[in-house]
Amino acid sequence: MVIILYIIVGFMCLVLPLVLTTINIINLFKRKKRIKENLVDILTFVFGIILTVILYIFHGFKDYNEALTLGGVEISVHAPIASWSMPTVIAILVIGIISYILVRIKKLDMPPIIIICSMSGILLCTLFIIMFFIQMFNENTMQMPFTAYLLIFPLNYILCSIRAIIDILKKYKEKDLKPKEYKNKFLNMCSKIICNIYNWSILAIIFVIPLVIILISILVLFGQRPDEAIKAFLETSDWTLSAKNSPPDIIYDGHYLCTVSLRGHEKLVKPLRRGIRKGEKIVVNRQLCVANAFEDLIQERTPRFHHLVRHIYDKYGFPISKYINTPVKADITYILMKPLEWIFLLTLYLFDKKPENRIATQYIGNAKKVFN
Repeated sequence: MVIILYIIVGFMCLVLPLVLTTINIINLFKRKKRIKENLVDILTFVFGIILTVILYIFHGFKDYNEALTLGGVEISVHAPIASWSMPTVIAILVIGIISYILVRIKKLDMPPIIIICSMSGILLCTLFIIMFFIQMFNENTMQMPFTAYLLIFPLNYILCSIRAIIDILKKYKEKDLKPKEYKNKFLNMCSKIICNIYNWSILAIIFVIPLVIILISILVLFGQRPDEAIKAFLETSDWTLSAKNSPPDIIYDGHYLCTVSLRGHEKLVKPLRRGIRKGEKIVVNRQLCVANAFEDLIQERTPRFHHLVRHIYDKYGFPISKYINTPVKADITYILMKPLEWIFLLTLYLFDKKPENRIATQYIGNAKKVFN
């Protein structure tokens, strides 16, 4: 039963998006007898939106101003879109989806001005998607196949939108719209321009400007900046349009206490500062410094005993660190290590003249480091 569930989930996540994309490409070039057009469109948008959101959350992207933690299950790139720009991004996508629905539902007999505004909404969303494609199209996406799946629904949106616009233009062309007569000459001119479907594409482009102005005015009231749609891509790192540099990466995969000080809840493990280990930055807490100072002392006083301790740690420490991949596991490890920490501390105070100095100088870069 579990295997069947895995097969179904795997099909939905990996195979279905590719199948729907192929069908949408075929339907775009077919004028008659399209492949289950309505069903395919519903599946494309419902599953496309859900899977894209889940995949983006699953990646656990961090903004450019946060250091990445390397090792274990951690990611190796920052977010392609700044998290503080998400309200603008979501607003553009909502406008694009609503506009597509208005154009796509052929049964609705809407005024031409509504169709033109909907085409403008689709155009705005498409321009944003093109920027997203440019942002994502680099070596990071090529190295991480699952990241490429973030591009599938945006691609399908463009395919479906082009087909919907072609169909709606064909429908209104067959209706042979006639302009209304007004007493005002200006209104008569506007009516003639709008009723001519050959003008709709140009009008849709022109109408993007007031649409953007209205959208910006609303978003500014919610704390977004006027150029947020552009800064959503610029205020990132590791991607094509990125204009920011991120802090150095932090590693934790060589020492389970390094993992604890990084991954545990701050109120419990109490990280003190950043330190240097093997030339890389790590997060340091007191427990880690005490343990490192203890090994520093025994290497200095009893090299043979230190060799035994080193051998035991190399054999068991690194494998343990791989399993400390959640805050709860890190907290449990921290608590279990407390008795050993007290023993290490007692030893330091008994056999070292300045134990606190030795503890304080661990992982500061220039100090002698032996617990690597």
